[in-house]
Amino acid sequence: MTATDLSLLELPSAACSWLGRTDAHEAIFDHRISVNPKWWAQEFADHGLPDTLLGKTITRGELFAIAEDASRSPTGALTLLWNSIAWGSGTSPRNNRARITGVAASPSAAGELLQRAAQIGRHDPKSAYELLFPANKPVLKGLGPAFFTKYLYFAGAGAADHPCYILDERVARALYAIGWTSLPTSQWRASAYERYCDLLRRWAAELHAPRTDLIERWLFDNAGHSVPNNPRAK
Repeated sequence: MTATDLSLLELPSAACSWLGRTDAHEAIFDHRISVNPKWWAQEFADHGLPDTLLGKTITRGELFAIAEDASRSPTGALTLLWNSIAWGSGTSPRNNRARITGVAASPSAAGELLQRAAQIGRHDPKSAYELLFPANKPVLKGLGPAFFTKYLYFAGAGAADHPCYILDERVARALYAIGWTSLPTSQWRASAYERYCDLLRRWAAELHAPRTDLIERWLFDNAGHSVPNNPRAK
């Protein structure tokens, strides 16, 4: 399939309106998700890993607050990973047992890999993505793009100019509805992730949005409800 010309894509008017009336701190830093700490505590214990979950609920702001350690140490990277995954999973275990098992096989190596990814992701989204997903296969068992892009995003510690953003199935479906019809719903190539990050930054610049991740938040919340502005976009 021919790659969609992203220069033709525009955000729907509903997104522009939402950006104009939304408090960025409330929509991003205060975005709170309930998790299942008992499930996590049991899985950590079963796999011989420390329980580093932040609590019964986790906000984006709380994840940003622990992100600096992800770039400084393997232990900090693993702490950010588990909390990012828990935030993304909510109260459902999803495929998290497989992810825990994959890391538990060699926690030190996994932590070192994630630390490098956090460092690289602060200036090169594509290379950070490729580090965790070489040849379109996850290095860490069960940790595909929908969850490791959450990690790469949170590793930016909330900086408004951090270049990595969350890309998951809901966001992809919203983008498809807007007109990015060559984008699959999973298993994205690193080049597609780079194009996605560039697209969000372009939209944010054109609309003078205070934070680019606000656009990701809108796309996620409106998956399946976006109306294309440009019928020529393919």
